[in-house]
Amino acid sequence: MNPPNMEAEKYDEVAADPLSFARSYQVEALEKAIKQNTIVFLETGSGKTMISIMLLRSYAHLFRKPSRNFAVFLVPQVVLVTQQAGAVEMHTDLKVGKYWGDMGVDFWDAAMWKQQINKHEV
Repeated sequence: MNPPNMEAEKYDEVAADPLSFARSYQVEALEKAIKQNTIVFLETGSGKTMISIMLLRSYAHLFRKPSRNFAVFLVPQVVLVTQQAGAVEMHTDLKVGKYWGDMGVDFWDAAMWKQQINKHEV
């Protein structure tokens, strides 16, 4: 028996377009963010992550390697790093790096950061 094709499974997950089930205010925030710099201030559980994912999908062509461009997704708590990264990985095909202080990132040199930037798109 062959192992499951992880790439095919990942594609199936990515194929689900968040825009198809987004709420109207999320689509409105997305459209605004595409046109100009935007800060979205919403309550917990109201879909800020979904808006971010839709925006990342809109600009994914700019981040795909070998592009030197990348996106930065900031979260206020370490516990949210893996949670939000998982959501981005589930709804996009972008390569996501996860970083927080206890990893020693404050002591990484330019070469280490360049290696990470070359490997990840978000």
